[in-house]
Amino acid sequence: MRLLRKILVLFCAISAFAGSASAVLVDWSALNWPAGSLSNSYDVDPSSAGNDVTVTISGDTGQLQASLVSPNPQTPAITRAFDGGLGTSPKTLELALDLSNNSQFVTVTINFSAQYASGVSNVSLQLFDIDFNNAGGSTYQDVISSIYATSTTGTQIAPTITGLGSNVSLTGTGLNQVLSGTASTVDLGAGSGAGNATISFNATDISSITFRYDSGTMFVNPTYQHIGIYNIDYEVIPEPGAVGACLVVVGLAVLRSHRWLRSRPYGFVA
Repeated sequence: MRLLRKILVLFCAISAFAGSASAVLVDWSALNWPAGSLSNSYDVDPSSAGNDVTVTISGDTGQLQASLVSPNPQTPAITRAFDGGLGTSPKTLELALDLSNNSQFVTVTINFSAQYASGVSNVSLQLFDIDFNNAGGSTYQDVISSIYATSTTGTQIAPTITGLGSNVSLTGTGLNQVLSGTASTVDLGAGSGAGNATISFNATDISSITFRYDSGTMFVNPTYQHIGIYNIDYEVIPEPGAVGACLVVVGLAVLRSHRWLRSRPYGFVA
């Protein structure tokens, strides 16, 4: 019986370790976003029933424009507008704007399912084509600000920003970090990675991610501008109760085995 107990406890420990964190990917190449729609939910986690992630675009959404890439869908849309320096023909969720003034903006919010009672962890995403132009009739500066995660208890979490392309500047610290385009960047091919930035939240208990996209204050009447949101990675940590439930099963199994052994003839007991 002691051997049985040890085997079952070991099984629980191995299960807990193996399931300590499972990686989940929001892969735009495998998903559908009806062109121009402002909020969509996706079932991307095989271990969780129902939708796991909801992406919503809010703010001055009347300023959203069509993509420049055929068949020119109204954005937000999943397109092949950007390479981001990758050679894999990536798809992104494209946002294209033509703001009437420099006080307008849109907000991107990524909500994780309430079924993740303890939230998610280690969320990361890349942005493509954060750039700047003041030539040939184009006057805009891509600006990403108000970048933060919200925990399951309502606390704001500052991002870690890495992988900056040569045409992107990072200013500020903590919850006040701002990404700004500094030069024009090609959308496709060689040099397209110069407008990249990676936003990560190396924390646990995350319930949502938010950032704001606008043109800053440099131009009074910005012209057409666009960025791409590449795939979103996150991890799920099993609920603590799962290990407890396993140990309860161990206890019941041991108890039943003990009763069964005591009922055998010849005094065969542990």
